[in-house]
Amino acid sequence: MQVPLSNQVDVAGFHSEATRLLAQQVPPDTVEWSAAPAQAVEEESLDAERAAIRNRAARAIIPQSFVRMSELVVLHRDPGRFDLLYRSLWRLVYEPELKNDYGDHDLARLRQMAQAVRRDIQKMKTKLVFRPLHLRGEPEPVAWYEPTHYISESVGAWLAKRQPGAHWILLTPDRSMRWDGIHLLSAPAVAPGQEPMAERSDGDWARVLEAMPWR
Repeated sequence: MQVPLSNQVDVAGFHSEATRLLAQQVPPDTVEWSAAPAQAVEEESLDAERAAIRNRAARAIIPQSFVRMSELVVLHRDPGRFDLLYRSLWRLVYEPELKNDYGDHDLARLRQMAQAVRRDIQKMKTKLVFRPLHLRGEPEPVAWYEPTHYISESVGAWLAKRQPGAHWILLTPDRSMRWDGIHLLSAPAVAPGQEPMAERSDGDWARVLEAMPWR
């Protein structure tokens, strides 16, 4: 059974589909998860809780500890993460004693993946450096970063909440983001190797950024 997700970090979609599959008693070895490549998205508010499980059935079936871990694991670049998550969830539901087995390989792998994502998020927050570029005559803080995992949106949301009055542009190979003080806007990703602080002049990068279709 093919189960498509809308994007590489579609944790809400995973929770919804996993709940449906569990309710239908669909075993993990018959499910093949697929996620669409990362793309620019519509303008969105940071208040939109995209990862939230909104229906009562999902909250009843999926343990909250698993929900919290899955929100990190889906940001990992391992292409088999959705298969591992659903297999582990199936086992937790049908093997209740599994939650006390700290030597289980699947659950240990999930914990390792979640920890790797936590470290990557902390590293990006620590190492992110903004440099002012003049766009349309005004200085705009711009930063380039190439994270190990799919954490750009998570860190972008953190930055916006941390400095709500600031304006900035964050470029990554997965997604380009612009915070205008109210909304987190998106544009196509920037390819690796096009670091604005190294390979191109400020003028070149200003022209690239001004031409981006921010939405």
